Amino acid sequence: MRIRQVNVLLLLGLLVGIPFFSVNAQVYPDHFGTGNDVGVTISSSSEQGTDAAANTLNGTGNFPDLAGASRFLAQAGFGGNYEEIDYVTQIGIDAWLEEQFAMTPDSYLTNYQTTLADVTNRIQAVYPGEEVDRNRTYLDFVFYEKAFKDPDVLRNKAAFALLQIFVVSTRSIKLKDKGFGAANYHDILYEGAFGNYRDILHDVSLHLLMGYYLSHLKNKKADPSIGTLPDENYAREIMQLFSIGLYELNNDGTYKLDVNGDQIPTYDIVDIQELAKVFTGLSGGAWNLDQFPSLAGQPLNFGSNYNRYEMTVPMIMWENHHEPGPKVMIDGSVIPAGQPGMQDINDAIDVLFNHPNVGPFMALRLIQQMVKSNPSPAYINRVASAFNDNGQGVRGDMEAVFRAVLSDPEARDCTTIGTSATGKLRQPLERFINLCRAFDIDSPSGDLWFADFAAVFDRAEQIFMGAPTVFNFFTPFYAEDNYVAPNGLVSPEFQILHSVTAIHYLNWIEDAITIQPFRNFTAVNTNSPRLTNNNADAPFLDFSDEIAVYDSGGTAALLDRLDIIICNGQLSAGTRAIITDALTQLETAPGTFTSEDKVHNAIYFIMASADFTILK
Repeated sequence: MRIRQVNVLLLLGLLVGIPFFSVNAQVYPDHFGTGNDVGVTISSSSEQGTDAAANTLNGTGNFPDLAGASRFLAQAGFGGNYEEIDYVTQIGIDAWLEEQFAMTPDSYLTNYQTTLADVTNRIQAVYPGEEVDRNRTYLDFVFYEKAFKDPDVLRNKAAFALLQIFVVSTRSIKLKDKGFGAANYHDILYEGAFGNYRDILHDVSLHLLMGYYLSHLKNKKADPSIGTLPDENYAREIMQLFSIGLYELNNDGTYKLDVNGDQIPTYDIVDIQELAKVFTGLSGGAWNLDQFPSLAGQPLNFGSNYNRYEMTVPMIMWENHHEPGPKVMIDGSVIPAGQPGMQDINDAIDVLFNHPNVGPFMALRLIQQMVKSNPSPAYINRVASAFNDNGQGVRGDMEAVFRAVLSDPEARDCTTIGTSATGKLRQPLERFINLCRAFDIDSPSGDLWFADFAAVFDRAEQIFMGAPTVFNFFTPFYAEDNYVAPNGLVSPEFQILHSVTAIHYLNWIEDAITIQPFRNFTAVNTNSPRLTNNNADAPFLDFSDEIAVYDSGGTAALLDRLDIIICNGQLSAGTRAIITDALTQLETAPGTFTSEDKVHNAIYFIMASADFTILK
């Protein structure tokens, strides 16, 4: 039976009919672990009966239950299957984090090269000698295969979050075929996710893809004879979007105010102009010999077309195009005239890196990406403090930052679930990947080659590395007008949730559950040398365990299991009653209704509900 036979108004009501900040969820007042306590007091004394002590036993460092583990994996990753959730309950959150931090990153660039070689072999088997370009679509294949199956869960999620701060978009026609460069750029965020923020800021600034995207590639010093000035684009965005934001912040993320009670700008147009001077003289560092072999042995040219440069090699400095004069930085310090251009860049990055705004700036954005849209000032302060000093005197340690984000009592404490500022709307890609990961997506070949642009963007307004602007798919400051803004809250992801994407989401998820998750581009088109959908290699989800649970335990047992796997134990009694009633109606309707149908519908209804779409 097709799920669309169910009243679509019911589904839309489940999805968006409840204001996100007042969604009712199950609260576990007796939950013990992950920072909670149940009022248990322990006492101790020495053998002599002196020095007695008493304290309240809490769950810090202890093991979560299945619901707590599922909720944690939804924050630290893209959800998990039952076995992954159960594993966290066995070893505990702290041990899981240690395992994840210790994993060796599996380079996106290396995976892209392997995938490109595989694609080339397939195409050339049909079209001998055909050249295969560096299509960035093949990077989609790498991203989704890692998101669906990679055990390196936290690093992939961290890079996904960082990519929405350090935005580079390959939607540009001129960039879409630069897969090597895009993979290498993502490695800055993926391999550097647990490194130091300063290294990320430095490497992003010198990446040719970023240089092209924000136009400091081939940026020249001022030329008074023709009235030109350095391009200011990157100077503005590295401050506004990558480091310090628009206004001065306290360490807890609240705004500093002047004597008139107004916010204090972090920079002005003069600051932008001065920083723009720093980012002059950068151009390609090596020729792209794969596509332009005739350039071998030729000297580099500052002004060559960007596609002639190798995008996996950082930009280099051309001193004759670099602004030689002094540059006044936002902290009042002066970069002296005449020093090498790369030293100017390093000095400027040091100024930004050490600005007191960076800790709270990054804390807020990473908390919003992973845990909740409206963290308390105390939560921001704790994460910002970890950025400022990892406990060993190191500033910018991203491992310490991610540990602080995910281990904080405000992230782990279930008693906050029912409060107005708790939760975030799961991003469309997070919801889809959660489905695929929860039910062990696979294909006959084992390849999961998902090209998301044509399949997803119009449905969800989000794809991998395809933000419409440098401001990402949504702004961290967006607040829904009717319910959120009046309460002084924000709801970033709601900027791309509206009547069109809500309906598209319902149809997208239904198709993924009942037909196939996506078209698998593992075949070669017989009419042209490109990949096409392979019906014989259709991806599938494994619902066998859920079918067995339903067959043995009925609807209640099925919903219990699905509540853990995809709803993090937060399926409310009201939503559960609605879904149970809908399933009962379908069971008694004319026609055949199999156990598989029952499972499909149950998953679909849960994924249409606010209990799932809002990560609490």
